[in-house]
Amino acid sequence: MGKKIKKEPLTKAEKVYRGLGIGLFAYTVGCAGAGAALFPKMTENESKTLAIAMSSIFFGYFVYCAVQMFLAFFYYKKTEEFAGIGHGVMLSITTIINIVNLKFFLVMLFEGLGKTDTAKRIIGSSVSETEYLQTLSGTWTALLFGMVAVMILGILCTVKLVKRIGDN
Repeated sequence: MGKKIKKEPLTKAEKVYRGLGIGLFAYTVGCAGAGAALFPKMTENESKTLAIAMSSIFFGYFVYCAVQMFLAFFYYKKTEEFAGIGHGVMLSITTIINIVNLKFFLVMLFEGLGKTDTAKRIIGSSVSETEYLQTLSGTWTALLFGMVAVMILGILCTVKLVKRIGDN
């Protein structure tokens, strides 16, 4: 009879990281779906309520990515599994992308709140709102790639967690 190699039990750090990674995946899918559904309506109707809703959804995504980034590095520190570093680096890049997009969502929030002067100060006096919106294609593309990366990490978290639970 062969010997059975006993796997290390799931650590609390891994459970937390992977569980919240699955949650971030779901939130990212919802965020992307909300963006696809709400942005056309928001721009068509110039809806202040939708502008506030979209910016709030983004701020939640931004915070969730940043927290998950720290959890990935904490997961590595506790388990010494290099996946934590890889995930942490990808989430760091995504957080930086979110910081770049933060300006737009702040402008959107202040416009939604009726604080147009504050929104114009954020944009800058030398640029019109139309010119500002035209310069965003690169940051939007980066945001899309960041969301795809987060979704891939969420899928990896799901697969690894299911596999680890099955092994124990």
